[in-house]
Order: sequence, then C-alpha cells, then structure tokens
Amino acid sequence: MISDSTKQVEMLPRFLSSSYPMERHYFLVPKFALSLIGFYPEQEQTWSLRAWSFFNFFILTYGCYAEAHYGIHQIPINIALALDALCPVASSILSLLKMIAVWWYRDEFKWLIQRVRKLTEQQSSKRKLSYKQRIYTLATRLTTLLLFCGFCTSTSYSVRHLTDNMLRRAHGKDWIYETPFKMIFPESFLRLPLYPLIYILVHWHGYITVVCFVGADGFFLGFCLYLTVLLHSLRDDVCDLLAIRDDKLVVTPKEESQIVRGMELLIDRHNEVAELTERLSGIMVEITLGHFVTSSLIIGTSVVDMLLFSGVGIIVYLVYTCAVLTEIFLYCLGGTYIMEACLELSNSVFSSHWHGHSVRVQKMTLLMIARSQRVLFIKIPFFSPSLETLTSILRFTGSLIALAKSVI
Repeated sequence: MISDSTKQVEMLPRFLSSSYPMERHYFLVPKFALSLIGFYPEQEQTWSLRAWSFFNFFILTYGCYAEAHYGIHQIPINIALALDALCPVASSILSLLKMIAVWWYRDEFKWLIQRVRKLTEQQSSKRKLSYKQRIYTLATRLTTLLLFCGFCTSTSYSVRHLTDNMLRRAHGKDWIYETPFKMIFPESFLRLPLYPLIYILVHWHGYITVVCFVGADGFFLGFCLYLTVLLHSLRDDVCDLLAIRDDKLVVTPKEESQIVRGMELLIDRHNEVAELTERLSGIMVEITLGHFVTSSLIIGTSVVDMLLFSGVGIIVYLVYTCAVLTEIFLYCLGGTYIMEACLELSNSVFSSHWHGHSVRVQKMTLLMIARSQRVLFIKIPFFSPSLETLTSILRFTGSLIALAKSVI
C-alpha cells in the first residue's frame, strides 16, 4: 500500500519533489522568473534580449510613477482609493530597485552563481548528497511558494476589476474604463481602441513586479541555503579528518602531517565561504535593506486596506499580505540557516577528537572553532536577517496598524 504522505508527494509537480535531478534544482525558480524579463545574469546578452529587458524596465518604471501619482493625488480626496494605489506601488518601487540591482551587479551575481555551483558539486559523498537534496528541494519549494503568492496577488487585482465591472453590467450600469492597478493615464489611453492594450500592459506590469522580487528574493534565499550546504560539508570533513579509531590511539608522524595538510585545506575552504558571504552581502545590501525598511509599512498598509474594503477587495489584500509575509520570512529564514550552520560547525568541531592530535593540529582546530563562532551573516545596516528580526518587524507592524486604525 502507498502511504498518504507518498500520495501527497506524487500530487506535487515533479520539480517540487526530492526525486527531481539535484543539479536542476539550483536556482530553478529565480532563473525561470528573471529569464522571463531578460534579467537572469547567465543569459546571453543579445540585442533582442536587451530590447526586451529595456521594455520591461520601462513598463515597471512608468507603472511606479503612474501608481504613485494617482495615490498622492487621491490622498486629500479619498483616502481609501489613495491607499489602494499606494499599497502596491510600494512593492513595485521595491521590485524596480531589485531589477536595477540585479542588472548593476549582474557580473558579480554570475560569478557567485558559478562559483557556488562548482563548490557544491564537489560535495558528492552519500551523506552530503542526502542533505544537499533536502536543502536544494527546500529552496525550490519556498521560492515556488513565493512565486505562487505573487502570481495570485497580481492576478487578483485584475479579477477584482473584472468582477466589479461584470456586476455593474449585470445591473445595467456602464463599464468603468480603469486599469487593474490604480494609475494615472491620459484620457485617450482609457478609451477604445487603446484601452485593451493599456489594460494588458498594466496587467503585465504586475507580473514584472512579481518576477523581480521572486528573482531577487530567490537569489538571497538560495545563496544562504547553498552556503549552508558548504558549511555542513565542511563540518563533516573536519570531524572525519580528526576522528581517531578506537584500535589506533597513536597517530604516526606521517598521518599527522597528512592531517595538518588536510586542516590547511579545510581552513582555506572555511575562509572562502566567509569571503563568499562577504561578497553576497555587498551585492544584496540595497535589496535587503530596502525590503526590511519597507516591509512593516507594506504589511501595515495592506491590513488597513483589508479593513477599509469589502467583498473581493478583502481577498485581494489578504493574498497580498500573505505574499509580503512570505517574502520577509524567506529573508529571515535564509539568514537563520547560515547562522545556525556556523554554530553547528563550531560545536561539532569542538566535540571531535581534536585534543588527541599534536599541538599544531590543536591550534589549527581552535582557530577554526574561534572563526566559526564569529557567526557569518548577511551584513545589512541596522538589520540582521533572522527569525528574531521577523518577530520585531511583526510587532512594529502591529503598532502601525493600531495607529492607523485610530486615525482613519
């Protein structure tokens, strides 16, 4: 008989299962998302691809301007309509920042993708392949969840607009020529025959916003989890190297020299992981800082919009809130994985048989323990991606919602 858990796994798409080829899991969802708009760093930069990427950049940029203009214009007139425009524009502007950052640091992203891929491919023992498969699958599933939430959010805006207009037509009222996202356009653009084209472009603007944050956020989470694999592999190699068999309590000079050489290589690997983390911090600082600064504002605004709207509008902002919460959760989860992997490396090395070796090996081991206790994390001004930070953000968001409810 097939168990219920096996049946549930079989119901998932194949790329979400652990049986999917491991090498294809590597940045699967970010590659898919950013390739749609021509911004994946490993794509060949042809003239047609550059034209397509510039078109998407223009659509997203103009959409940010039109949404912000509409929202600011509506503030003294209708605060509900203003928030309905300003809530998604915050995510659109953040996605524009992520698009620019991915393009600006594309060479650095490409180098990191290739280097981390090479290092992880070298970890090929049976034990390492086991947790590699688990972590790779986790990265794909979490980024797919983010893509699903973002897709549902963007689609729900169009569904809301179409549903409202169909209800109006059913009651004998005229169709309102507006776009799914509240934007300022010249009046001629919101009349036939141009209206269907503008509607499609605005709808695509929503999807550009989604794939930008899925790509950038997927890079952050993916790098954190793949670096975690390297730290786990380093932990296993150090413990295996320092292990002493019960039937051999004395290590020969030749074996000791091999252990010294092995420790030197492992220390170099640890240093490289630290360097990769530093380089990742350098290219992700703008993206991550912008996300942490605006996350409370975006979540708070979407919750207030849920209180102000009714019917389909509540569903739209419920889905939107879930998408934003998923984003910030992935950032904090990725940072937590790296920090816990560093502490686990330190504890495991300290618990090994390092004290049974020569003084030189003991000093090298203590050096690695001391360095691993200096936890690696993505350096961001004022923030440290972790689940503790997520708790602080949610508390602050609750305060903003309570303040907004008392004012509106």
